[in-house]
Amino acid sequence: MKQRFLALILCCKNILNKELNMIANYKKPQKYLNKLSLPVALGAVLLSTTFSLALGVNKSEAKIIESVSESISEASGIEASGAKGGASCNKLENISTFINNTAHPVRAGKQAFRHWVNRCGERSELRMKKTQIGQTYWYGWSMYLPSDWQDTNEGMDIFSQWATYPTPRNGNFTCGANGSYIVRNGSNVVFKFQHKGDSTDIQCDRYTLAKISDIRGKWVDFVMQVKWTGDKDGFMKLWMKTGDSSYVQKVDYKGRTYWNDEGEGPYFKTGLYKGDPNFKGPAPRYLYTDEYRLGDSSSSFAEVSLGSPAPEVKPAPTPAPTPAPTPTTTIISEDFSASASNFTVASGGSWSVGSGKYMLTNTAKDVTAPNGNISVHKTSLAGDFTLTADASATASSSSWDDFSIIYNYQDLENYYFASFNEKDDDNTNGVFKVEDGVVTQIANFSSTITAGTTYNIKIEKVGDTAKVYRNGSLLSTVKDSTFMGGKVGVGSRNNPATFDNLKAQ
Repeated sequence: MKQRFLALILCCKNILNKELNMIANYKKPQKYLNKLSLPVALGAVLLSTTFSLALGVNKSEAKIIESVSESISEASGIEASGAKGGASCNKLENISTFINNTAHPVRAGKQAFRHWVNRCGERSELRMKKTQIGQTYWYGWSMYLPSDWQDTNEGMDIFSQWATYPTPRNGNFTCGANGSYIVRNGSNVVFKFQHKGDSTDIQCDRYTLAKISDIRGKWVDFVMQVKWTGDKDGFMKLWMKTGDSSYVQKVDYKGRTYWNDEGEGPYFKTGLYKGDPNFKGPAPRYLYTDEYRLGDSSSSFAEVSLGSPAPEVKPAPTPAPTPAPTPTTTIISEDFSASASNFTVASGGSWSVGSGKYMLTNTAKDVTAPNGNISVHKTSLAGDFTLTADASATASSSSWDDFSIIYNYQDLENYYFASFNEKDDDNTNGVFKVEDGVVTQIANFSSTITAGTTYNIKIEKVGDTAKVYRNGSLLSTVKDSTFMGGKVGVGSRNNPATFDNLKAQ
């Protein structure tokens, strides 16, 4: 009898060790644990010392800590049928490649996830586990917008979100929604990255990732590496791959990525969020997601990505010797003490000189234009330059008083501008590029202005990099090589403003 009992223990031990080794190499540990056989469970009881030792080893080697690829039940939570409007207005379902005579896209494996929201609904999202502040993570996931997805300027479509809950921010997020998120804004896909700023509690950085027209009908794969922290040793990198193309890095950020007083790190959600029911624009809206993976700091790009290897990391070039400084040459200097004869009005408003200032009044009110009012200097600038000006938005009954500084101006359809506003949205208070009449925000300012207050604005343009300062404080650094020369000017979106002491060196 004693020999039979010892044989049973030895058998269970061998089975248990085999099962645990398989679990250690399996990317969905919870789903696999549910399949443990009765002998294994018995072995775990009889051999608790062996079980604890093996689990400790496996945990120390953990890489993929969460994955959702075949069933919505693998996610930590589902936000759909219980949302506003109920199950008939918000649907989240597993789909295979062909259901009820309808073809569906699947990124990998046998199934993907379909997120469907009608006008009476609010959201259809998969919710993942919470992270820890101070830790580094790898994210990988895929998204598919159907080929008949319609662009609209109405409302928003949030595709992915790193949400905070509960939050001491009291819901006062500068970007608009909770945490950081990837969203459709108009015809663009934009990453809105919110984190603690150096001088503000909440800073909103915006990165334009793609045009909707370029990703419809294709799987889009994302990879992110991030250290969630309110300290300056944080970082975030985001790559994106469309269809059969290669991964392209869209974000390379160093600094604060979160807030240390949140208690827990953000949790990831993917799918479709529309906000309150009765949203405007096309309906119903739907998209697909697939192949979500979350890895810890010991994971890698290759482990969470799909379809192609990690991008090559090239060493930084050896810096060239710093040349001796050359004397500063003033190219433009306007104090508006007498006239503005060197300026040409390109659009809107009444422009005049008064009290030693260049004054914009009787402005065009068309907010569909990036700047309804523009006046440009006749001198073209080539190469690097530093542009400075004193400017203010005239106080009015509006809470959106603004002014703009124009640079690398080609014509009304092509230029850059820095917008300064009392409030902040996707059309103001940041750095923008107008290309072929289409405006794109390429940087956002974390703070706004006060109407009636004069600010010193400085734009340093070196190569394809432009730094924007307000009263000596750096607001943004952007890289864009679309326009490498052109004219400078002043203007506003739709409000009166005054300008003075414009110089280009």
